[in-house]
Amino acid sequence: MLREGGLWEFLRRGLRSWLARLERPVRAMPGVERRLEEEYAEVLRGLEPLLKPYRDLPAFHRLPLEGRSPEWVFRHLEALAAREEPRWRKGYASGAVYHGGEPHVAFLNRVYALFSQANPLHPDLWPSVARMEAEIVSMTAHMLGADAAGEEIVGTVTSCGTESILLAMKAYRDWARETRGIVRPEVVLPVTAHAAFEKAAQLLGLRLIYVPVDAGYRADGTAVARAITRRTIALVASAPSFPHGVIDPVPEIAALARARGIGCHVDACLGGFILPWAERLGYPVPPFDFRLPGVTSISVDPHKYGYAPKGVSVILYRGRALRRYQYFAATDWPGGLYATPTLLGSRPGGLIAAAWAAMIALGEQGWTTVGNFIIELISKFSRR
Repeated sequence: MLREGGLWEFLRRGLRSWLARLERPVRAMPGVERRLEEEYAEVLRGLEPLLKPYRDLPAFHRLPLEGRSPEWVFRHLEALAAREEPRWRKGYASGAVYHGGEPHVAFLNRVYALFSQANPLHPDLWPSVARMEAEIVSMTAHMLGADAAGEEIVGTVTSCGTESILLAMKAYRDWARETRGIVRPEVVLPVTAHAAFEKAAQLLGLRLIYVPVDAGYRADGTAVARAITRRTIALVASAPSFPHGVIDPVPEIAALARARGIGCHVDACLGGFILPWAERLGYPVPPFDFRLPGVTSISVDPHKYGYAPKGVSVILYRGRALRRYQYFAATDWPGGLYATPTLLGSRPGGLIAAAWAAMIALGEQGWTTVGNFIIELISKFSRR
């Protein structure tokens, strides 16, 4: 049946885009705009108890005339946390919380407090944070095949998977513009790729060429090959995809990219800190990392199964030549030289320190144990 195959996903995305375009002229018809707004308002009223449940607590629409005491502020925040904590602790938060247990979270909070004022924008003041960032990148790279890559694997720490993806797409865009003269760049990706690629396309002026997935929800390699044109700057694969948790045929896609001399980005934000350990434990994990010559960049999130606090991701590149295209530098600003490796200027050094601490505290043995537990748990529920 059509619904059972990847073509359904492809058509559904196309239909959604078509409906969005159709809605604009429909809204101009008499009475339609008002009716749509009434229906939207009804939907929002139904969500209000969930999104705005604090009518009984003090609200601050303006600064208080006199500041409240730290004790009062803390008690207020404790009340908020106490109401929200049970819901995600009971497991009703798929894709939102990866906390690693209460002792681990308490440990990370202590580490963050040590570096809460640190800012990697000023490495002269906090060289320790710069060193921790470099070590996070190096440890992550070695976890994802750097030893067998045949080239240096480099990268940076970012704020989230979306920023990592956006930076990778910027690097490919600017690389293609400078080295190949491409001014209307295209990126080929499966319909199951993360929505962050759509955001990157809007911000960077990229054209996304979506291809269907097969009956197992994996990118269709034949469709990927057919979608490549002279304007293609990169191919995208997921390891795994967020909607279905399956790994795209990365070897096939990476080989296509290498043969055409274009980039291949693997979005391993969800699985990057699980798949390497699953493979070591003997589970059948298809190749997806820098061991494949055609893979030129990988995004991976320590703030998921890396058990770092929220706000930490890593973008990795095969070689320094590609990474330099993600950098920003203003050399003639009256305030002096201003350069940043990522989208952000000031960045929270405390998060980098806490992510580093999480990686050092768990180590290979810790992730092997965690990986085995998670995979066994998934297998248990899959058999039901």
